[in-house]
Amino acid sequence: MREFSQAELQIFFDSDAINQHPKFKEISKYKLRLFPANNRKSKKITELSCQDVLKKLKLPKFYVYHMAKVQQFYIDYLKLDKGKFRFKQLTDEEKAFYNKYHWDVELDLESVGGWKEVAGVHYRTDHDLKGHQDISNQKMEINMDGKKIMPHVLELSFGIDRNVYALLETAYEREKGGREVLRFPKVVSPIDAGIFPLVNKDKLPEKARELQCLLIDSGFQVFYDSSGSIGRRYRRVDEIGVAASLTIDHETLKDNTITLRDRDSMKQIRIKMKDVALILGRFLNGEKLTELGKLIK
Repeated sequence: MREFSQAELQIFFDSDAINQHPKFKEISKYKLRLFPANNRKSKKITELSCQDVLKKLKLPKFYVYHMAKVQQFYIDYLKLDKGKFRFKQLTDEEKAFYNKYHWDVELDLESVGGWKEVAGVHYRTDHDLKGHQDISNQKMEINMDGKKIMPHVLELSFGIDRNVYALLETAYEREKGGREVLRFPKVVSPIDAGIFPLVNKDKLPEKARELQCLLIDSGFQVFYDSSGSIGRRYRRVDEIGVAASLTIDHETLKDNTITLRDRDSMKQIRIKMKDVALILGRFLNGEKLTELGKLIK
């Protein structure tokens, strides 16, 4: 894709402080997955702690700190396979002339031929503001702690389309039994839960609608589905990556409990309707089903 939607974070800072970052100690031992330019022939990915990156690759603390945060976003938040992530160093011939340091984020995507760029961390020096100043004749310097400086820019750039595509590819799985599922990380699944009455009678739909309103009022993205068998409805939500299924059955009318089904394991627990918002929130934030209730056998 030569044209794509892009999200960028421009961080303005004093270039004299590029070898500092107040939170660097928090990530100093965190290991980055790096593909330096001199590894092109061997195709080897090197893992170095952030502290070692400073020494061996001579990158500044401010830059390395943000590399760590970008990697953590992909691996810890988006839950992408660590082995499919790397930072690729661009050579002087490949990078933009104004970038002093340029490492691209690449993901290993089988359907498009392997490692592809999806983001980048670029130190653009003072190119942006200095260029603007030269053309506009407006001073871009600022006074910082009594010192006049031209701010430098660290740019974190992400291709939105490419990252969404990467999520789709890495989340998709066709199981041996034929079930197709998108295993989106729960925090990024566009829909939090599907709500299903077991049958379209006996006041179960009304109870399901009641639950739907409760969860919408609590800030969840949910939808209601009453068409087809319950098994077919489960399959439909699995296919679009919905993490949780909430089913209202005849037992609900007796004790006001419902079932919560996990997309990935297909296992279920029974929970009280008044606790659904709390337990669903905990489930979407990563707690295991077995920590939230007793599995239904």
